Amino acid sequence: MRARYLQAVLRQDVEYFDASSGSTTSEVVTSVTNDSLAVQDALAEKVPSFVMYVTTFFGCYAVGFALLWRLTLVTLPSALLLIVPSVAYGRALTDLARRIRAPYARPGAVAEQAVSSARTVYAFAAENATMARFAAALEESSRLGLRLGLAKGVAMGSNGVAFAIYAFNLWYGGRLVMYHGYQGGTVFVVSSLIVIGGVSLGSALSNVKYFSEATAAADRILEMTRRVPKIDSESCDGEEPACAGGHTVALVGHSGSGKSTAVALLERFYDPTAGEVVMDAVDIRRLRLKWLRAQMGLVSQEPAMFAMSVRENILFGEEDATGEEVIAAAKAASAHDFISQLPQGYDTQVGERGAQMSGGQKQRIAIARAILRSPKILLLDEATSALDTESERIVQEALDVASKGRTTIVVAHRLSTVRSADNIAVVQFGAVQELGSHGDGDGNERPKLPVPSLGRMLLLNAPEWKHALVGCLSAVLSGGIHPVYAYGMGCSFSIYYSKDHAEIKEKTRLYALVSLALVVLSFLLSIGQHYSFGAMGEYLTKRIRERMLAKILTFEVGWFDQDENSSGAICSQLAKDANIVRSLVGDRIALVIQTGSMVLIAFTVDLVISWRLALVMIVMQPFIIACSYARRVLLKRMSTKSIQAQSETSKIAADAVSNLRTITAFSSQDRILRLFSQAQDGPYREAIKQSCGRLMAERLVTVDAVFQTTMILVSTGRVIADACSMTTDIAKGADAVSSVFAILDRQTKIEPNNPEGFKPEKLTGDVEIVDVDFAYPSRPDVVIFKGFCLSIMSGKSTALVGQSGSGKSTIIGLIERFYDPINGTVRIDGRDIRSYNLQALRQRIGLVSQEPTLFAGTIRENIMLGEEAASEAEVEDAARAANAHGFIAGLKDGYETWCGDRGVQLSGGQKQRVAIARAILKNPAILLLDEATSALDGRSAKAVQEALDRVIVGRTSVVVAHRLTTIQNCDVITVLERGVVVEKGTHESLMANGPSGAYFVLVSLQQGGKQH
Repeated sequence: MRARYLQAVLRQDVEYFDASSGSTTSEVVTSVTNDSLAVQDALAEKVPSFVMYVTTFFGCYAVGFALLWRLTLVTLPSALLLIVPSVAYGRALTDLARRIRAPYARPGAVAEQAVSSARTVYAFAAENATMARFAAALEESSRLGLRLGLAKGVAMGSNGVAFAIYAFNLWYGGRLVMYHGYQGGTVFVVSSLIVIGGVSLGSALSNVKYFSEATAAADRILEMTRRVPKIDSESCDGEEPACAGGHTVALVGHSGSGKSTAVALLERFYDPTAGEVVMDAVDIRRLRLKWLRAQMGLVSQEPAMFAMSVRENILFGEEDATGEEVIAAAKAASAHDFISQLPQGYDTQVGERGAQMSGGQKQRIAIARAILRSPKILLLDEATSALDTESERIVQEALDVASKGRTTIVVAHRLSTVRSADNIAVVQFGAVQELGSHGDGDGNERPKLPVPSLGRMLLLNAPEWKHALVGCLSAVLSGGIHPVYAYGMGCSFSIYYSKDHAEIKEKTRLYALVSLALVVLSFLLSIGQHYSFGAMGEYLTKRIRERMLAKILTFEVGWFDQDENSSGAICSQLAKDANIVRSLVGDRIALVIQTGSMVLIAFTVDLVISWRLALVMIVMQPFIIACSYARRVLLKRMSTKSIQAQSETSKIAADAVSNLRTITAFSSQDRILRLFSQAQDGPYREAIKQSCGRLMAERLVTVDAVFQTTMILVSTGRVIADACSMTTDIAKGADAVSSVFAILDRQTKIEPNNPEGFKPEKLTGDVEIVDVDFAYPSRPDVVIFKGFCLSIMSGKSTALVGQSGSGKSTIIGLIERFYDPINGTVRIDGRDIRSYNLQALRQRIGLVSQEPTLFAGTIRENIMLGEEAASEAEVEDAARAANAHGFIAGLKDGYETWCGDRGVQLSGGQKQRVAIARAILKNPAILLLDEATSALDGRSAKAVQEALDRVIVGRTSVVVAHRLTTIQNCDVITVLERGVVVEKGTHESLMANGPSGAYFVLVSLQQGGKQH
């Protein structure tokens, strides 16, 4: 089912994900985990229990008809009194479950964005703002959850109708004995059977809650699986014409002019509202979509990487390719050399979204992926924008060779990369303004942990002590109802053998009234118990999710680099574990208290009535408990393995949706589904083992032993059986508690808000990196720096240049203290960076990353990240400085325009300018620009560069750049090669070194590329 759901998700057109609020990554992770688990739990646990109890109900009534049809027939309609409330409850619960779905998913969306973009959240000290959004999103789901607890209390209390049925049986049975001559023993047995049948029906109907939840979950899954997208890649209809080789066409223009939209139309991510896209004189809507996309190779502006190995990422281009073909594609993309130097070579894990690779390395892997496909149509959307000069030249030559004999469409801001194109189309405002070759346009002027105790978890519920008091008192009193009722049944047995009709009338009336009183008491206590424990569960869930996310946002960036800590796995854990803990507190603990109370009262009553029978019962209990404990241990071990496998499936699903365009472009849906199915093999095998273990555990207790006891033992034994039946849930709960405290107990290696840390009022901006040894935690064998030293003067601009992988972005990470060096120190204003309060320090550092990270919110909210108190004028001034105000004002909703999940509604250049405005708004003492203008067209890049030139005046600026023309005015230019500073000086002084200088060579290569 999970695989079918993910298959349906991957089948949807891109427009659906852009437009639907329910199609974010977190929504898919929620459905893959929570929804599928709800259905699985209902089918595996609740359906067998339901069938068993329903069979008991029919069996009791069948025997009743055989022994005394008159009494059984008269009481049969009373079963409706049990069915109607449960059906009504089921409908109400289904409605509430559907309504709670969206509010419960919203916090997941906030968490997924924060975890997947942890560097941005940290850089802007936005942890508190993120937690405020998360807490606000949790509020609505908590309110609906309280209503859910109340509904359950009413429904479960309605099961007390069984006592009313017995009251009627008692009264009517007496009349049958007095006036119709029936034997007292027969009347008593049939009355007991009717009650047992009624109680069994009530137990069966108690599963309605789980069936309702599973039905609502299945409806959501089926809604997706049944949805036929407007653009269906699975359709086998359509033609498959032969595509002839073509020419190279370049699309150039400003950001937002429609260049990338043209590529999306060709890939048929969208269909035009009017007109048509024609290929070989055939409207592409008539072509089979999978075949169409198989003819294309796409390299996007922001390379999409999956949390897999380098080899597996390249194989997305052609799954059946041989190892030699993969290496050949990597060589053609200038990627083989750096891949070979990685610790595991082609088997090195790239991390979530390629976090372990530099921007240039990711782009080259993406190019290798496209080349491996050997497509007839090559689509290059800023394919070389992230590469350094030398790599760009090599890759551009490779792309020129790869373009021969096939149609190539190049989207570019850097015009030097499109000079050799057969045709260049200048796009502006969604229309082609010019068309021709480069020469035609030259004359124009346009440019594993131990399980913590349950008590510790319950301490988190301390603020709800009033609810706990009411809930526990209600549960204890509820536990006493069944022994009292059973005692009354036992007493009524002797009434039917009395010869005095007056005594029969008097005592049957008395016990009937007692039974009716139990109905009312049971109803009220059920509401008190389930509402109180439900409230405790809701508040605990909210508190756990808040504390877990708050704790996660204190962890060092290196923790997120680990494969097991992907955003999909973390968000699945946030939702699933908190849900299980809520069930444990809201349902299971209440049942444990109620069971304990019932057993204690039953033992006491039995000891008073018949100590011999009581001793027999007490002796039997350890065997039942031992059986339950053995089963719990067995299930816990299996549950742990299953949960690990579930995390893997969540990670794959999150990766798939995050990189949907890449999967769609390469028609890799089948491969993703195979990986997903393989990840589910673990849970499937564990389910088989669990089924076998259940059979062995259940056979240790015979049914005969229960039915041979007194009515008190029958009543108590049933409840103990119910308690034993929840061992599966307890096993899941134990793992969830362990998982929760594994997060809460982990000590971060880099404390972001150390109260003893120094909080600077202002920074001068002197930065020193002294004798630093560094390797990324996820790749400790690859040394980036060894004894590295660098001094950055305050108030000056320092540029870092060099090939991809030389350590430029690593320096940014060290200054932001995303990582700590193995040896050596990083100092700011002469003070070791580790002595600062990190959040206070980061508030005075501005960062613009190579790949801009926007959150699902408005443009205004994204600019104000970490600066929530900024005024309207300050926001607009920052946008103007970043050359963003013009395009924002031109949008329909202006600054209130929704950016979409990860800013999908904006073009690359627009996203980058919003990110620059966000950094400018902080007015930082230290400004870090990691390829800040790489995604902008020439005119926007020039305007933004002028703005940045103004902004960096008077503050320390560190600029990472491949485009060397953007850093010529920097005060100091530092040239890096393989983690070593090889040159340092101004542009003029470094150029004076001539051909022997590394910087001179880089500039010459770039200028040579432009003249080419």
